[in-house]
Amino acid sequence: MAPGALLRTSIENDQLFSAILYGPAGCGKTSLLSLIKKYTTYEVVHLNAAFASVDEIKQWEKYAYNMKGIKKVLLFIDEIHRFNKKQQDIFLPGVETGLYVLYGTTTESPQHVLNPALLSRCRVLNFRKLSNTDLEKILNRAVKYLGINVGVEAKQFIIDSANGDARYMISTYEMLANTASINGKDIVDSSILELYLGEELTKYTDTEHYNLASAFIKSVRGSDPDAALYYMSRMIEGGEDPRFIARRLVILASEDVGLADPFALVLATSTMQAVEMVGMPECLLNLSECTVYLALAPKSNSSYEAVNRARDMAKKTMNIPVPRHLLNVSGSGYKYPHEFGGFVKQDYLPRGIKGPFYIPKNIARESKIAEVYSKLWSDRFKDLKSKTSYDENRGEQHGLGDEDQNKEG
Repeated sequence: MAPGALLRTSIENDQLFSAILYGPAGCGKTSLLSLIKKYTTYEVVHLNAAFASVDEIKQWEKYAYNMKGIKKVLLFIDEIHRFNKKQQDIFLPGVETGLYVLYGTTTESPQHVLNPALLSRCRVLNFRKLSNTDLEKILNRAVKYLGINVGVEAKQFIIDSANGDARYMISTYEMLANTASINGKDIVDSSILELYLGEELTKYTDTEHYNLASAFIKSVRGSDPDAALYYMSRMIEGGEDPRFIARRLVILASEDVGLADPFALVLATSTMQAVEMVGMPECLLNLSECTVYLALAPKSNSSYEAVNRARDMAKKTMNIPVPRHLLNVSGSGYKYPHEFGGFVKQDYLPRGIKGPFYIPKNIARESKIAEVYSKLWSDRFKDLKSKTSYDENRGEQHGLGDEDQNKEG
């Protein structure tokens, strides 16, 4: 929306294009309608996919056809992902022929929830979570509108608890302002906060978010389920999104448990799905089960180290061609393993590239993988023993540092 930016230019020139507005709740996707109504000549048809039907879309398409050459029509569909991929085909003719411009909003990844044919006809515009600075500007406007001031502590609470969601923040302020007004006050102060919360105010800042997440992950990595559950509970009580915790557990399952117990990733992924489906507070049971299991599972970061070694080599050798016998061409000399009982030794790495990148550890189930590896690639296994000893003596860690591991994404 900055001057000269794509979306703003299209509005100012009254030439909209079909788009999917993707971003978290309360970041201004639907609020964009007020600007479109004010600065363009489009007739806006505003529907919500949770309540609209395919037949209703057909009726509006017919209306747009009858208005062709008379007025321009914008079909604005909130939560467009609630139409399944087959139902989304209903938009294709209208968008393709230009009968109307389609704007669809979604909080879900468009690549996962939207029809590829529809995606190819629309631009995906990413709306980011609002910063605390953005939220403060909006809150100041709300204060000016309602006339109920906000104390420093209350303002910080209202902004922090919103987690980038302006809609939630305004709703919280309105409730607090109403409580203050009922109690004969013209300001939301700490006493009003206590009435609203029913308990002592819990402070959960961005710093606490990263500190507790770091302590949580390190406790699971360190095989201490009690500490892990304690820090997880601190995060939850502070208002942390349980989906964030679930995602961190999925990452840890591969990074720290890894091939020592491959089931850990299965459980962590299932936990993430359960958290999404069940929600608070019941999903705490899923998080607790997964946290305890991962904390007490055997630990191996060999797959994590392996991909970092492979990436380091890949960055240095991007121009080396793939061996000819691995290309999809006839007469290349490729040996089909299934014709040799499932395995036949041949070179897969380009000439000049030498492993091993994956160095198995003799821990729990991974020891079985190490046995298979040593039998299939005995020549690498000789180098493997010396390199394993070398890395263990150095205590070397590859890839992300602690600071990066504390931050998601």
